[in-house]
Amino acid sequence: MTRYQLHITAHHTSLTQAAQSAHSMPTGWQSALPVDSHTLLPTTAGLEMAIMQVEDAISASWPQHLALDTVYSSDAELQQLATLCGLPDTAGNRLERQQVESLFARLANAVEGGLTSGLPATQAGMGQLLIVRELMHHLDIASITLLEPAA
Repeated sequence: MTRYQLHITAHHTSLTQAAQSAHSMPTGWQSALPVDSHTLLPTTAGLEMAIMQVEDAISASWPQHLALDTVYSSDAELQQLATLCGLPDTAGNRLERQQVESLFARLANAVEGGLTSGLPATQAGMGQLLIVRELMHHLDIASITLLEPAA
């Protein structure tokens, strides 16, 4: 079984297979989603543009669907997203695509003027949510298995 490791930084996102070089895109949480410094929310147009830019980066970096049951990540920020989705802060949990879609729908609703409670509280969290949502959708990744954060 091929095991992929997901890692998202401020300027880069990578999916790495054991003993192989990383496949990555030059888009990270900071470049993915520009936000208003006062509200931490993007504008409606900003969110739509960010979605298109991340989709384009994914298509250029991974031209094929991976169709994976799960990828693995030790990114602490992904554990924070999982917590917002209702999962306990425990290694081994699986963050499912539908949970990510639900959290993203709450973000989209907040951008349109809805409630902001229960959303990521940082630009990093919002950018990672966008990237994870688009990766899971476009590469057909069913879940992310959360590992102990790297020290």
